[in-house]
Amino acid sequence: MKTPVVRACLAFLAVLLAFSSLALTPAATSASVTLLPKSYTTQSGGSGGQPVSAMWVKDQSGAQDDWNAYVEFTTPGKSAYSGLHVFTLPAGVAPKAISSIRLKVNFRGPLHGVQTWSWSIYNWSAAAWVKVGSSVTAGDWVWTSMAFNVPAPYARYVSAGRALRLRLQSNNAAGDADIDYESLQVGYGKTPVTPTPTPVTWWKPGLTTSWQIQYSGTIDTGLDVQVYNLDGFETSAATVKALHARGIRVMCYFSAGSWENWRPDAAKFPVSVRGKALDGWPGENWLDIRQRSVLLPLMKARMELCKTKGFDGLDPDNVNGYENDSGFPLSAADQLAYNRALATAAHARGLAIGLKNDIDQIPSLVSAFDWELNEQCFEYQECDKLLPFIQAGKPVFNIEYSLATTAFCPQANALNFNSLKKNLALGAYREACR
Repeated sequence: MKTPVVRACLAFLAVLLAFSSLALTPAATSASVTLLPKSYTTQSGGSGGQPVSAMWVKDQSGAQDDWNAYVEFTTPGKSAYSGLHVFTLPAGVAPKAISSIRLKVNFRGPLHGVQTWSWSIYNWSAAAWVKVGSSVTAGDWVWTSMAFNVPAPYARYVSAGRALRLRLQSNNAAGDADIDYESLQVGYGKTPVTPTPTPVTWWKPGLTTSWQIQYSGTIDTGLDVQVYNLDGFETSAATVKALHARGIRVMCYFSAGSWENWRPDAAKFPVSVRGKALDGWPGENWLDIRQRSVLLPLMKARMELCKTKGFDGLDPDNVNGYENDSGFPLSAADQLAYNRALATAAHARGLAIGLKNDIDQIPSLVSAFDWELNEQCFEYQECDKLLPFIQAGKPVFNIEYSLATTAFCPQANALNFNSLKKNLALGAYREACR
């Protein structure tokens, strides 16, 4: 015999066990949602005209006949019935997460031997109907609840607009049928929310940007400018970091269109991509930019070097080989494809990139690049070709070697160019127009 104290202890223990079992029950890994038809459309045959909402509630049974509580589908004359019922998958359910679909129907109609009604679901991927079930088991004009499993896979039944489509058909015109309830029970797995990827962004210099370009001699990092353009191989990460500490951005120079025999990666360029020598530049040869499968991995490695050192943007040189005697039959289309590939690779790494010269292709490339870096447009009287960059709100960085500043600076400032006078060796010397 259990005393009151023992019974109380046992009761308390039962409560503890109940709570423990709840706590230890793993979180649900699946869920389900009931989809009701949003509309029905008759393609052949007829209907009683009741609203689609008459199929939302199962409220008829036995021999009940509340005409307003169901939708009547008819076969007037010699027309068998065919019609569409449309459902919508909620936004919170991913089509690929669907684990089951079950059609439920409350149906009344003639016996199977007289007339058969069937349901099919639309496969959007194959543009074909898949049969789901029929009225074979229904009684003679009594309400019969039926359920049919839709065959997997399930994502194929959901359109791009998240619609699921059923087709109701009769096999002849011998009679009519009523539907009191119709639904799709959709089971789905609870998938973790995939975070939205952070868009890749990169630095974009303003139209008016003071700058220095220096590739030879001891780098003078003391200038009061907004941007430095420095050699990517020869500039240390420490130099880039020191400039960043003063709020200065840094461009990374490398040649994308020529092979330079003194670079540390020179041996990685096969002989097949090396063409004729660049006039006036010993140890440098044009590259066959048609061989993008060979060159782009090498250029991407250079971009990664620039990124590792902390550079903000890229200055790829010699990207106009098609205009020169390169030793290869390069076309304008070859150059466009190569230059665009460089821009895409740079931006994918969060690096800005400028177009070096290649002025005749500016109209086709201005949208892909962040600035134009030009040499001697005033000397050769072709600066008007650079204006698409200015019109796009992107800066033009211009260098003149031979002209006196008085011969080009007034016009450069009027065009809103960021122009410098430099020596050919691109040492520390500079005269800025503004």
